[in-house]
Amino acid sequence: MSSSSTLTSTTVNGRQVISGLSSGIDVDSMVQSTLSAEKWKLNKLQQQEQLTEWRQTAYRSIISSIQSFTSKYFDLTSSTSILSTKNLQKFTTSSTNSSAVTATAGTTASAGSHKLTVSQLATAATLTSSNQVTKSVQGTAAADFTAASGSSFVISLDGTAKTVTLNSSVTDVDTFQTLIDEAVGARKVTVSTDNSTGALVIDAASDSGVQAITISAPATSSNSALSALGFGSDAVLSNRLSTSSTLDSIASQLSTELTFNSDGQVDITINGVNFTFDKSSTLSEVMTEVNQGNAGARLSYDELSGKFSLTADSTGAGNTLAVSESDSNFLTVFLNKNTAGQDAKLTLDGQTLTRSTNSVNVDGITYSLKDTTTEAVTIGIEQDVDGIYDTISNFVTDYNALIDTINSTISEEYDSDYPPLTDDQKEEMTDDEIENWEAKAKVGILRNDSLMQNFVTNMRSALMDSVSGVSTNLSTIGITTSTYSEKGKLHIDEDKLRTAIADNPEGVTNLFTQQSTSYSGTTTVRTLTSAQRQTRYKEEGLSYRIYDILQDNISTIRDSSGNKGLMLLKAGTENDTSDTENSYSKELDKYSDKIEAEKDRLDDEEDRLYEKYTAMETYLNQLSSQFSALSSFTSSSSS
Repeated sequence: MSSSSTLTSTTVNGRQVISGLSSGIDVDSMVQSTLSAEKWKLNKLQQQEQLTEWRQTAYRSIISSIQSFTSKYFDLTSSTSILSTKNLQKFTTSSTNSSAVTATAGTTASAGSHKLTVSQLATAATLTSSNQVTKSVQGTAAADFTAASGSSFVISLDGTAKTVTLNSSVTDVDTFQTLIDEAVGARKVTVSTDNSTGALVIDAASDSGVQAITISAPATSSNSALSALGFGSDAVLSNRLSTSSTLDSIASQLSTELTFNSDGQVDITINGVNFTFDKSSTLSEVMTEVNQGNAGARLSYDELSGKFSLTADSTGAGNTLAVSESDSNFLTVFLNKNTAGQDAKLTLDGQTLTRSTNSVNVDGITYSLKDTTTEAVTIGIEQDVDGIYDTISNFVTDYNALIDTINSTISEEYDSDYPPLTDDQKEEMTDDEIENWEAKAKVGILRNDSLMQNFVTNMRSALMDSVSGVSTNLSTIGITTSTYSEKGKLHIDEDKLRTAIADNPEGVTNLFTQQSTSYSGTTTVRTLTSAQRQTRYKEEGLSYRIYDILQDNISTIRDSSGNKGLMLLKAGTENDTSDTENSYSKELDKYSDKIEAEKDRLDDEEDRLYEKYTAMETYLNQLSSQFSALSSFTSSSSS
């Protein structure tokens, strides 16, 4: 800001103007007072914009509630789906010998009792190692017990490690056996010597239960006894393999040494699928490649037994393993015992059955065979009245909650005494006052919304109208509406509904889940014409009718006219193109343009007013200067 003795200038909208004070008028106050009176239109537009934003937010909240309701009850993959027959045709099963046979009942099952005996389980064809594939723990040279005196080694039995320190009393195999027995317990391992080399051999004692044996140097001592005991670089320090070891590194550790072809590889074929492994391949890599190679079999190593097994993916006598090998002996070393697969054999309600698997499905009941039996197992199938009742009851509860939310939203009274606050009004209020005011201002903003009214009306009609070919209705199974004031809220007579489920399960199921014979399924509804929809409506059960109404309103799939759900067209939803392509968003864009235009108009008006007052101040200043000059001249002449 700059000033002279009589004039003050200021910058407005990028332009320097005179703001006083030759006239004695507070120009700034005059301009802002005039503009304040002119802002009514801008305030009105901003209030309308705010109301539209609130309406869109409120609408989207309703849409979100409908989407959650739809996901819970109208997604066929949901465990609570009211569209799914299996959720309304539930059975409980029992078994007098669940360790041998269990059962599950599908939607086509019937309540009743069944007798079943199992004489043989289905098994898969296998190729296994006839014995553990590795040698016993053994050295490469005879032990020097004198040299070993005072040094230590670690012996591990099935993962339990003990450190053993030799002393001068250990002079031969027998005293060495005693020392080990003292460390790990008697009759767990046996110590002997190899007939040809005299080297020590450590093996599991007969009937000891010991499987894996490993010896190693102490981790915290450099005084290892291994070398003196004859366990040099080529010794076998464990009777179990590490799956991280390469084929080459374990070759000499095996009871039968592994050989490779002229390319240093193992080349095998399993069920027509060829596998080639280099010497540098690890056992883990070999097993992974076979198991992921679509050969219909799985290769594994059992560290407990020290054996390999190749097991067919499918059980049954007809599922065999065909294997071959060229110029190497992988199969001979690891998979030399063949066991054919076999079928399951059972007797069900007096009928002898043979199946290739242990899962046997008869008349909608799946029997899972786990063991053979010496006497008949009784399988009981009963209607799951509690489970079905809970499915329907939970649906009614959530339906009522949704309807209540919508009804309360469209019936709230709007109070015009609480319009959205202007920016100037907010500046004069506290945060709490603003919050309380806006809470009142948002009440009733969706009053009598026609889309929501139609939604509630259509839902109520869908539940009350009869279903073609189904003699039952909601009322006959104990579900009714009350007074008109409740606007479609449902009430359950628990005893009546439970009786209907128990006595007429098929009727209850059909009432809800019957599909249209003309236009079935869920994916077709958006493409049907009005006439086709009327046919579908008459033929389908209550659940599908409600599904159709939900899709009419919130579907993100476009119909035959290219439109998404009606509510999405109006308010949109996140993570969808309707987020911006909807009526409210278009309305907000229009308000935004109008508000910007009105702000530009007010800026222009502000410029005009300042220019007007600037001209007046400049003129007055000139008059003042002329008057001063004239006065000075007159005074000079008089003197």
